Amino acid sequence: AAPRWLISATMLTGTVMVVALQVRASRTVDSPRAGGLAYRRAGLAFLIGCGLISLTAGIPGWVAAVLFIVAVVVGAIGELWHAAAGFEVSFALAPEHATGQYLGVFGLGAGLADAFGPGLLIWLCVDGGRAGWYAAGAMFALTGAAMPPVVRWAANRTTTSTAQAVTGSTAGAATTG
Repeated sequence: AAPRWLISATMLTGTVMVVALQVRASRTVDSPRAGGLAYRRAGLAFLIGCGLISLTAGIPGWVAAVLFIVAVVVGAIGELWHAAAGFEVSFALAPEHATGQYLGVFGLGAGLADAFGPGLLIWLCVDGGRAGWYAAGAMFALTGAAMPPVVRWAANRTTTSTAQAVTGSTAGAATTG
């Protein structure tokens, strides 16, 4: 079994990484396309992290500790990419006149994940054991893989809606003047 101090070590490692590296990780996520790709990278990082954690059962404590720390580092990198993608996509795709509404809906999704995610992960990873960790990792990877086309679709839709609004407002101004 892994030593109990490992809980503190993993929490500290993840926290320090996010605090120290969030700005750096966000620098290249500067468009919706880059956000979609960052979501995909995050999903792969979470898949790797879940896979590593699944390997910690039934091995010597020091090996489990090393695997846990590596999994936390990989997971924190995924968290950095996920956060950068979320900020970019949520702000970039919101129409200027409705940014607050769009961010409210985006926050609602995050709130639902906060509400149901822990129960789902306990069911998968604690009750499901190694297979549950693989299932959780696959869920993250598939969700991440879906994000580039979803973001591309949303960006095209936003561009089309903006163009129609501009065309409609221009036509209306010409007929009333």
